[in-house]
Amino acid sequence: MKTQERAKPVSSLFYTEDSNFFEYSKNHFDISYSCSNQLVLLPIDIFNNDALSSLETVTKYMKENLNYRFRDIALLLNRSQKTVWDAYDGSRKKMDLRFILDKDIRFLVPSFVFRDRSVSFLEALTEYLKDNLNLRYFQIASLLNRDPRTIWTVYYRAKDKRKNHKKNGLQ
Repeated sequence: MKTQERAKPVSSLFYTEDSNFFEYSKNHFDISYSCSNQLVLLPIDIFNNDALSSLETVTKYMKENLNYRFRDIALLLNRSQKTVWDAYDGSRKKMDLRFILDKDIRFLVPSFVFRDRSVSFLEALTEYLKDNLNLRYFQIASLLNRDPRTIWTVYYRAKDKRKNHKKNGLQ
């Protein structure tokens, strides 16, 4: 059996100096995590599926396409290894094929967007796409294969959670 070589993180392939991915982190996240302080950029196209949740999608992509270990994924996403393994196991049961991506990647989402545990993965993703990429609800819905009303609800739920955390001094 051939040992799989660890793939380069997407960040090394797509990160550019003029990129403004870190502007978002100043407002919401502390990105000073371990795991070599890697910035992993996830193609938005992986989220356009009916079968998987956002957490399952991210863990499946990072495990199968980028060859990350569960421990590394857990560190990058600020989740426990058990949660990451459970999400990956669920994703394998729902979708056995790896993600096959086009060469034309429309948007990249930095992994640190998902580190904040006060909001769900879908809420964090929607908030990032709306606030940082200035996409409209119907555009986000199309990218994520969701209904625009769901995206609107998820976005305002995330905003409400952030407002309540700030008010209660939790952030």
